Parts: sequence; structure tokens; C-alpha cells
Amino acid sequence: MMNTFLETAKKPVVFMLTAAVGCFAAAVLAELFLFVTSKGAASQAVCLTIDISGSMAGDKMNEVKEAAKTFIKNRNLSRDHIAITVFSSVGKILVPFTQDKDKLFQNIDSLLSYGGTNFEDAMTYSERVVKEYSGKNDCAVLLFTDGASSVGDPQKALEIAQQLRKNGVRIFAVATQDGDMPYLAGLTGNENHVIGTQDGRFEEAFAQAEKMISESLMGGGGNYSFMELLIRTVGWTIFLSLGIALALAAIQNHFLKKPLLPAEQLILVLIGSASAALAAGSIGEISHQIFGVIRLGILGQVIGWTILGAILAFGMVYFIPNLSKTNALKFGALGGFLGSLAFLVFSIGTEIGGRLLGAFILGACIGLLVALVETLYRNVWLMVVYDLRNFAQVNLGSQNVTVGSGKSNTVLIPDALAKAGTFRTEGDKICYTDSDGKQQLLVPGNRVKIGTVELVICSKDVPFSPSKFYPMKMSKAKELQSQS
Repeated sequence: MMNTFLETAKKPVVFMLTAAVGCFAAAVLAELFLFVTSKGAASQAVCLTIDISGSMAGDKMNEVKEAAKTFIKNRNLSRDHIAITVFSSVGKILVPFTQDKDKLFQNIDSLLSYGGTNFEDAMTYSERVVKEYSGKNDCAVLLFTDGASSVGDPQKALEIAQQLRKNGVRIFAVATQDGDMPYLAGLTGNENHVIGTQDGRFEEAFAQAEKMISESLMGGGGNYSFMELLIRTVGWTIFLSLGIALALAAIQNHFLKKPLLPAEQLILVLIGSASAALAAGSIGEISHQIFGVIRLGILGQVIGWTILGAILAFGMVYFIPNLSKTNALKFGALGGFLGSLAFLVFSIGTEIGGRLLGAFILGACIGLLVALVETLYRNVWLMVVYDLRNFAQVNLGSQNVTVGSGKSNTVLIPDALAKAGTFRTEGDKICYTDSDGKQQLLVPGNRVKIGTVELVICSKDVPFSPSKFYPMKMSKAKELQSQS
């Protein structure tokens, strides 16, 4: 019983590890691809629009100064530009877009609080400084406030903000608990662009805003057009798809004692896995862009990997005899889904190490689930016994399982005829056709000898057990082992 369990468990474990290693190796190559096609981080132009009304006096003003300076420190001013506008009862441009950090810091240190809160001027001067900017960088406005409108025309501010957004300017807001959140959502055009904070946590809120601005302007990691992002995503996916598919095809052939990757199979794997990756990568990136509008871009990645897992598992029906297509799709999709979750967890921050570890787990999930389809849903199967420690299992079904020395056979038996026999099921019957065309019906427990290899018909009710089928040989083997 233990031998049967170990033999059954062996293939899923080996498939899992092999696919994991294959995916990891492919991910290393994929990193080189991303490096070669990288354009670097996107250039950004960010206007800090700061509320300096009377309610900001004291510690609150000191804290927002430090938070603003930390925000600037975190920018790469060799490529980025920062502007500062301020507003109270009236607004003004404090610093036009510049890369001079000292100038920005000096003006921030000089800020004093006074007056009311005029969002009309806040948007007016933000729009003005953006219009005066001659650079080609994408622009964003980050507004900080601690209160609601008390001066000016708040409706006019909404109109100006809407026009800014139409012109492609992203608007984000950081607000204290006294801020008018619904109104700020109107200014930004997206409630998810409004970050609530409280005294003592301004820097944390600015850091969160910085991340959101970078994601919005960088298109997920660089100054790329949609087509460039699509090419990078599909290219990455193709590498990982090839790694998983080649590993699974090779290990399946290894279990059947066949050459790891014959030329005709290699071509089929290359074309099939690349096509799968093209479809999954394209759907994933398009979904990422669509869901990214509501800050749920990771759903697109999950969808893409789920589809890839399903397609790759489905493709294994050409390598694993009598693998259920429906179950392959379901389990492959599950493997891709679970793998994508692990990938996202470990690749947070897009660090290379995290992506590589995520790829390893992604491959492991898909490999494991593909093998489990074969083992969990088998009814009858062929146990190929090369010797008492060397087995291979092949599911039986309506698809022919051929055995012989020819390379095209399902199971390779080197010292047999080119095509020594064929096994298949017809309803509840198990049919065997020998090299002469003679047919016979078999039942679980029957054995067929071909060359030096014995083939045993097994089922759930009659599983394979070496001690049952070969009691004399097993007893002799144990005796020899004890003597040694």
C-alpha cells in the first residue's frame, strides 16, 4: 500500500519541482529581456499645491513642510520637475517647475499660515503653473489641505479641475480628518485619489500619494506606450510559458523512458506555449489597463496567469495520454490562479528577487495541478514495470496507448518491435491489440509481457502493488538487501 502511495505521489511532486525550476530559469532570461527593452523610469512633473490657511498654524505647518521636503527628496530631480503653489484666502505660484532642490526647500521653509481656504485659487494657480511648463513630462497635481472651502467659488474650482483632467493632468489630494472628502473626490475625479490622514502621519500620506502618482504616470514601471507595455508583458509571459511547457513535456517523456524533447515535440511545444503566452499576456495586460482605472490592475495579472495556466494544462493533453481536457482546463486555471497570487505577493515592489521567487512558485502550482489531474481522475491505467524499482504509469482511455521501440510510441520499450501493441478502452472494456493485430479483452490485474518489460492493468479497485504481483521477486530482493 505504501509503495502504491509513493508511486502515485511521486509524479505530482516531480512535476511540481520540475515546472518550478523551468519557470525560474525562464524568469532569469525574462529579466534579461526586460533589461534590454527597458526605457527607465518615466519623467514626472508634479505640482505640490499646499494649503497654508490659518488652521495650518503651529505643528501642522511644520509637519507638512517636512512631508513636502521628504516627497521632493524621494524624486529624481535629474529627470523630474517639481513646482509649488500655495493657497489660503488667495493663491499664488511659489516656485515654477524646477529641478533646483535647494530653491524648493528654501521656499517651503518660508511658508507661513494665514487666512481662509480658497480652492478656486488652488486650482487656478495649479492650472497656470502647468500651462507655463514647457517640458514634455506627464504632469500631476498633489493638493494638501486640512479643511473645507471658506473663500472663493468652490464650483469654479471643480470646473478648472475637470479641465485639467481632460488635458491629461492627474490630480491627487491628501486631506486631514477635517477635509471635505466628497468635494475633494470631485476635484480629483476619483475617490481613490483622495488620501485621508491625521496629525503626525502627513509624511506617510505623502509617500502613499507619491506611489500613486508614479504608478499613474509610469504606466506600471516605465515611460512606455500601451503597445510597448503589451510587448514587454507578452515577452515576459512567453519566456515563463516556454519554461513551464518545456519542463513539463520533458519530465513526462522522462517518466515514459522516451527522449526528453524530440524535434517534432519541441516544435509543437514552442509554437503552442508561445501562442498560449501571446493570448494570456495580451488579455492580462489589457485587463490590467482596464482594472487599473479603479486601482485594481492586479486583477488583470491574475486573469492573465489563470488563462495561461488553463491553456498550458490543456496543451499537456498532447503529451499525457488520456488526460481529461475539461479537468486539465479547470486544474490548470486553478494552478495559474494560485501561482499568480503567490507571484503578486513575492513580487511586491517589482524587485527582481521577488519576481524570480514568484515565478518559481507559479511554475510549481501549475506543474502540481497538471499532474494531479492525471492521478486524481484516473479510472484504469497501465503500470509499466521495467524492474521492481522502476515504473511508469499511463492512463488508459479512448485514446490509443501504443508501446514499442519506435519513437512515436506512447511508451518506449527499446528491445521490442517498433510497434509491439496498443491499449485502449471501449466503454467498460479494456482492449489490447498485439503486433499481429490480434485483440484480447483484459481486466485489472492482467499482465502483458513485451520484451523485458511487463505491463500491468490497474484500477482503483486493483491498484498496483509489487508485493502482490511479484511476491517471489520481492521476497528475493528483500533477502539480498538484508544480506548486503
